[in-house]
Amino acid sequence: MIVRDFFCAIAILSVPVWTASAADLTPRAITGPGIIAVGSALTWTATNAPDTYTVNTTFSSTPLTVDNGAATIWQEQVPTGSNGEWDIFYLKTTSGGPLASNLGAYWGITIGFTFTAPVYSDGVVTQWMVNGQPVSNITDGIGTICCASASNPILPGWSYYNMGNGAEPAGPQNDWKEIYVQPYSYVSAGGIDPNTANEFVFALHFTLQTLPVVTSAISASQYGAFPTFGPGSWIEIYGSNLANLTQLWASSDFSGANNAYAPTTLSHTSVTIGGQSAFTEYVSPSQLDVQVPGGVSSGSQSLVVTTQAGSSAPFSVNVVADQPGLLAPSSFQINGTAYAVALFSDGATYVLPSGAISGITSKPATPGDTITLYGIGFGDVNPSTPPGQVAQGQTSLATNLTISIGGTPATITYQGLAPGYVGLYQFNVVVPSIGATNAAPVTFSLGGVSGTQKLYLAIGN
Repeated sequence: MIVRDFFCAIAILSVPVWTASAADLTPRAITGPGIIAVGSALTWTATNAPDTYTVNTTFSSTPLTVDNGAATIWQEQVPTGSNGEWDIFYLKTTSGGPLASNLGAYWGITIGFTFTAPVYSDGVVTQWMVNGQPVSNITDGIGTICCASASNPILPGWSYYNMGNGAEPAGPQNDWKEIYVQPYSYVSAGGIDPNTANEFVFALHFTLQTLPVVTSAISASQYGAFPTFGPGSWIEIYGSNLANLTQLWASSDFSGANNAYAPTTLSHTSVTIGGQSAFTEYVSPSQLDVQVPGGVSSGSQSLVVTTQAGSSAPFSVNVVADQPGLLAPSSFQINGTAYAVALFSDGATYVLPSGAISGITSKPATPGDTITLYGIGFGDVNPSTPPGQVAQGQTSLATNLTISIGGTPATITYQGLAPGYVGLYQFNVVVPSIGATNAAPVTFSLGGVSGTQKLYLAIGN
């Protein structure tokens, strides 16, 4: 969804509010961070508004008469803090209206300007007026344009208030199509004679992009949250300005045969570790979830986050050969006991004390039951499935794994990547013969090195 075509979904913006009286449309002095520089080149192209013409001018609060005297245009800039601004564009017909002689005609305005720095386009407000008074109540939508509102952060009165276009680079921005509709039926819906509509205003909000900053990186928090991690493990990166929006990967982000290869970039955010591209599952301004690429050497390595604004300073992380962890989210910590996530073969019932967590089905396991545990960071498998690739069929760990429950070794019937997932390990385990307890320790050893998590399972008779 893009603001250039003005077919947008509504969004609530976190920007300071600026207000004025409904009729206050006189040109003002321009101030602000200068995302669009005052006095910089501006191209204004109109279709049926009120005629068809193109004007090459500058971004200025000084009114300019255009279209052989039929209309006046000017601009205004209103800062929102030190890193954002509303850039407001006005059109007023000098004859009093209408903005198009053909009331059924499509008309539109496109503009061209230059950004002085990379920005996020994160808001647009559009308004029709009669002699300085906003048309109201306007219809609650123009096709896929949404939505009519009596308030917005910048223009007083009824308008269309929508989300922006996302990240934009610095430099020339050509042909931003701000509107292309049949406007007069919507003006009429507001109870206004369309022949009297003589003003059109649209406001664009931009926020400066800033370089990403990394403050910490840990292995996935639901799998142990270790300060070290190995190739192929999932990690969480924390900081600021890490992405321009929140996005989780989708099937359309995968590539290759059968969509088997995970993306290395989401919403213009990418990560390298030791100079190699990580695989990116989730991005947000403050957190990234990525899979460590294969082949990263052990020891201190540089982690770098790159967005459209540029790259972060290198952040030092400690990479080890393997750093395994079992799935045990905080929601599975019950009365101070941390339970591993384990499922019965029905794929729906969890190994926990009965009724331990509201909303999920659970019961203790009994000796002889086969249950499934999940993990990350357990190293190479055969046949080889490198990081970033969806596991196809069954695999087996290349390094010896043992699992014990209640201090007794358990039989492992499957130990490899979970088919259909990226970097997720699955362990099918037969519960050994031990006494009933709501807190039987579950431990493991990979290649002779014991895991450090203190986790439990509920075992019954």
